[in-house]
Amino acid sequence: MDVKTLYTLVAIADRGSFAEAGNAIGLSLSAVSMQMRALEEELGMTIFDRSRRPPILTDAGLAFTNRARDLLTHWESMSAALKREAAGGVLKLGAVHTCVSGLLPLALKRLQQHGHRIDIHLTTGLTHDLERAVQRRQLDVAVVTEPEVPRLDLEFTPFFNEEFVVITHVTTRGDSDKGVLETTPYVRFNRTARVGLLVQEEMVRRQIAVRSTMEIDTLDGVIAMVANGLGSSVVPARGVQNEFPASIRTIPFGSPPLMRRLGILVPRDNPRAHLSRLLLDALTAVTAPTSAPASTPDDSRPRLVRKR
Repeated sequence: MDVKTLYTLVAIADRGSFAEAGNAIGLSLSAVSMQMRALEEELGMTIFDRSRRPPILTDAGLAFTNRARDLLTHWESMSAALKREAAGGVLKLGAVHTCVSGLLPLALKRLQQHGHRIDIHLTTGLTHDLERAVQRRQLDVAVVTEPEVPRLDLEFTPFFNEEFVVITHVTTRGDSDKGVLETTPYVRFNRTARVGLLVQEEMVRRQIAVRSTMEIDTLDGVIAMVANGLGSSVVPARGVQNEFPASIRTIPFGSPPLMRRLGILVPRDNPRAHLSRLLLDALTAVTAPTSAPASTPDDSRPRLVRKR
């Protein structure tokens, strides 16, 4: 076993396939395959499940890969001139639509600025669809609303509490969230999305009666309709500058405002967990100035409601 073989192993884990690893470190597919066969024979263990296409790490292979990462880290610390051949990786990322149009681009830009060479394969969708994709290992990580029911094989780490606001045209009269919603046409966000369900539950709880004139499945679409004076809506404030056009004004939805908790959802046995942690660090950094404190007195804590 040599260091180059360990770099190849880590490159496969990070890139997701023998072919992509070979492209990253300058080896042919056959050379990568021969290295891994020789490593398995030397260790007397099966590192890859070759019944899958592409082959995936076995549990023993994942444990050994994590040990290899630690060893390479120590090796590189002893030699400043050593250049890591398997730098970077592929991250299969899922995200809810509201995050894609808000915080996620800021986080990905931060990763780029800090020199992290990560190829992002982005999928957008509703929280429950993304949860299933993570569970089935179709995604390495997803940026979603907090799951309704925790799972032993998945780990959710929150990074931001998002406040809901009523958005309405600047010409709309009134400063009461309930009054504005009940006296203007309601532009509904997709009711099958968890955001839509949260808002609907709160309206039922507060007995807010709205007249729904349209239902839209993208946040940008909802905002565009309200900006053109076609009604009012309730949406999450995404924590980015200039997120609403000048023709829109906002009113807190509830007192204290309704909140939702955003976080990353990852499989507990994901070989690219270190890339997910880099993403989490970037998301935490771009939300730090506006995110809610981790711990506040009970009488001042923003209200979080359970999702259905």
